[in-house]
Formats: sequence, structure tokens, C-alpha cells
Amino acid sequence: MTEKLHRISFFLTAAEVNAQREMPLSRIVTTIIDVATSHANALGIGFDRMIREGISWVLSRLTIDIVECPSVNRNYRMETWVESATRLFSERDFELIDIETGKTVLRAHSVWMAINMATRRPGDLSPIWEGKDIVNGRNFEGDKGGKLLPLQSADKMETYRFATSDIDVNRHVTTRRYIDLMTDLWPLDFYDTHRLTRFEVAFKHEARYGEDARVMCAHHGDDANINDIEIKVGANPCCLARLHFTQRQ
Repeated sequence: MTEKLHRISFFLTAAEVNAQREMPLSRIVTTIIDVATSHANALGIGFDRMIREGISWVLSRLTIDIVECPSVNRNYRMETWVESATRLFSERDFELIDIETGKTVLRAHSVWMAINMATRRPGDLSPIWEGKDIVNGRNFEGDKGGKLLPLQSADKMETYRFATSDIDVNRHVTTRRYIDLMTDLWPLDFYDTHRLTRFEVAFKHEARYGEDARVMCAHHGDDANINDIEIKVGANPCCLARLHFTQRQ
């Protein structure tokens, strides 16, 4: 029987949280990717199946609403399901639940594509879906977000050269590194008084080992708590993001 709703439970340890004793954004995203990978493997559409077609999964877009930041020494359950599956992409949704309270503390929506391992161009997902009934009719209760645009100007900018530890199995820069570069734009004491409540990212171009990146940030309109970010290598935008912050109570 096809597992249309996949669940993984975990205990958030001190080794996995930040100075505010909360799950950092990069850890949230890697958990989302890990749970998606686990479900894909269970459905028979994981790495091994993809490689037989000469393609590999890549995360194209991700939107996260953080109702309450996961905190240290608590048990959580991540649930995921496939919303859609087409020749070019697949949508997948997530909810993170505090097991003790039963409260949903996080919702996420993602779009995945395939990349042809030889040409590095978008791959055809049709053979992957053949004979499979994997789409779950469960509604997604979050906001999927809108289009993200390149920055016209930047309020601040940092530079970074991608190193060995930044490279993943597809030999391009990891999602984790991009996100850490974004969140490191603000000092530690900022996070003592503010928390992230919403994150949107769209991936545009692969960055590779040894390349130099510019990490640029600007306020979104007149709201200083909403910030647009672009990470760029040369003339190529690698990813575009939007971070929403709220003052802590």
C-alpha cells in the first residue's frame, strides 16, 4: 500500500539548536529535505531510482511559516505528503507538530525538479511516476508565497568563497550553506530580540566549489522586518530569498 502520508519523529537536542536554544533555519531546512528524502525512498522514487534515469532531485522553491520556533529538549513529528506530480516538477507539503501539545508549529511548501546529471538541464520526471499513485489529497493550510525578484540595490553585502564542506552529492553548493550565509547577515544580538517567522527561497543557478559569492540584502519596501536577499556568483543569481522577522515578546 502506498504511504501517502509520511511521518518521522525526533527529539531536538542541545547539539542541534542555536544560541537562543531554538532550531536554526538551516537545520529546519535540512530536516525538511531529510524527511522528503525518506518519503521518496519509501515511495520508490528516491536517489537510486532517479539515478537509473540519469536524473537527480533538486529543490527549486521552499516557503516556511514558523508559528513557533522548535526549541531544545522537545519531541517533534514532521509529516509530509506529495501535493502534485507532473512531468516537470512535484509539489510537497510539510507540517511540524509538537508531540506534547499536538500543536502545529511550522508549515512548509516545496517545489522539486529533476536535473539531468549529464547535461545539468531539467530532467523528465515521467518515468518516475509510471504506475504510481502517490498524490495525497490533503490540503495545505499555509501560504505558498509569490515570485521573488533580483535585488535592484543592496543595503549590505558580504562575500564568501565556497569550500569543500559546502559541496553536496550533486557536486554543487548545499542548501544549508546558502541559508547560513543568509542568516549570518544579522549579528547574534539581533536574534536575541527578533525571531524568524517566515522564509521563502527560490533556487536559480548552481554554485560550485571555489566560486566567489556575493550575499546581498535589502529591506522589502518600507518594512525593516522583511528583507530580500540575493546570493550571486558573477552575473548569475544562485538563489533569491525573503526573510520575515518579528520582535520577541
